[in-house]
Amino acid sequence: MNFLDKRNGQGILSNLDLTPVVDVVFNLLIFFALSLNFAAQTSGIKVKLPKASAAEQVKTEDITINLTNEGKMFYNDEAVDAQTIIENLKKTKKKDILVIIKADDTVNHGTVVETMDIVKSNGFSRLAIAVERKDE
Repeated sequence: MNFLDKRNGQGILSNLDLTPVVDVVFNLLIFFALSLNFAAQTSGIKVKLPKASAAEQVKTEDITINLTNEGKMFYNDEAVDAQTIIENLKKTKKKDILVIIKADDTVNHGTVVETMDIVKSNGFSRLAIAVERKDE
């Protein structure tokens, strides 16, 4: 394009510096790439789930109870004890939501059964055990 000054007929030099625009777009690209990377991580609790070939993917996780191999318990990613889990389950008004137990594969079977009993005895009928899909 030729930009002319109508008063003296000479062309006006118009230089559009794209460096700041490129910098902003590049920073936005990095921001969104990192945001998606952190959003992909579902939980910061390290639990090695057992493997099963008939595993199904659950779309929503309403309540999660994590049992680690160190004997720690987490209710929705918050460190708690068994009594606090009971109190939190009693506070929940909707009893038809899904409760998922994510137990490390080295956790004692009795601990998992006790946790299932706590959930069932507090009126929750929908219960699932989290596993990883077995590669065939």
